[in-house]
Amino acid sequence: MPVPIEEWSQAKVIAMGQEIFRQDTASWVATDALVAALGQAGIGEVRGWVVIPEGQNQRVRFFKPAADGVQAGWDVLVTDGQAGAVVPAADGTLSDEETARWNARLTAAANIGTLRCSQRLNAVVARDPDSDGWLAWLLTSTTDANIIPMGGHYRFRISADGRTVLRRDQLTNTCLNLPKNQAPRGAQSVGLVVSQIVSAGPVETHVFLSLQNRIPIYVSAGDRMFAVEGASIRDASAALRR
Repeated sequence: MPVPIEEWSQAKVIAMGQEIFRQDTASWVATDALVAALGQAGIGEVRGWVVIPEGQNQRVRFFKPAADGVQAGWDVLVTDGQAGAVVPAADGTLSDEETARWNARLTAAANIGTLRCSQRLNAVVARDPDSDGWLAWLLTSTTDANIIPMGGHYRFRISADGRTVLRRDQLTNTCLNLPKNQAPRGAQSVGLVVSQIVSAGPVETHVFLSLQNRIPIYVSAGDRMFAVEGASIRDASAALRR
């Protein structure tokens, strides 16, 4: 039985989808830079990371083990989607914000629901623009560049200290992996179509996946159709009435 999720304004859906995309891109390119710098043997010491917005840039702080948990190990500044140099952390002590972000990530992972659509989940943590707490996502991942994982994504609202789940929403009702190109051989897909039954419209993961894969996603919700085209959402309901 579908469980309705917390509804957001379209503006918040777009803003959070963009934030997920920024953090996901930063994590990906920064991790590649860290592997290149440390090698496969050295990367085994990494225990995770957080992404800290710094103006238009993203600082990815990687952690290594400490006696009481983790400490800062390396920093990579990502600018315009490009990773800078890998810089060893001058001080292993985490700031209050870094600690809260890390706690929020761990709290989300400890409270995932039963729908598991991949063995590995990507985590994103961002400030909630409507409270003093955090938003965290656990996102279905894939190693197949031709597959878009539409299902199995979770959203959490988490307390300011990162330790308490205030709400958990399962953003889809089922697992759903879609090939990027669903057109017949020799043709090219102009978009993907999905049904959304846990909300009245698109959610932030639709925005994220459209940005990531550079393809429109048409979301059917109730008696309406929405076109998610990167960082924009428009009503495409007229297409349903043709």
